[in-house]
Amino acid sequence: MVVAAVMAVAVLQWLAANWWLLIVLVVLAVGTGAVWFYLRGQRAAWDRVQAQGLRYQLTQLDALHHRGLEFAVRDLMRRDGCQDAVQVGGRGDNGADVLGEWAAGSRPLWEILNRLPPPRKASALS
Repeated sequence: MVVAAVMAVAVLQWLAANWWLLIVLVVLAVGTGAVWFYLRGQRAAWDRVQAQGLRYQLTQLDALHHRGLEFAVRDLMRRDGCQDAVQVGGRGDNGADVLGEWAAGSRPLWEILNRLPPPRKASALS
């Protein structure tokens, strides 16, 4: 207990002699925080712009592989306000391919099925 008190007094005396160092640290901390908040706002604004531009045509969706279709549904859910939508599909997923939670509290579970036949490759004979 006495050792801790002696150390605290020594640190305070050193800080009193080097008060300018505290000012430099505070200025650096405030500057770093300001840059972080600015970049965070820019990222959020960019995400909103990207989400507004997210559009798919049916031909684009039809051309996607089943995994790509799951990610497209996830992205569309995020665009429409389900910010925590995640793609969880895979082996043993019990039919859940995309999960999320809407602001109203409902929790949709999507099973994504792509029933289109794979596109045929052009044969050498035709």
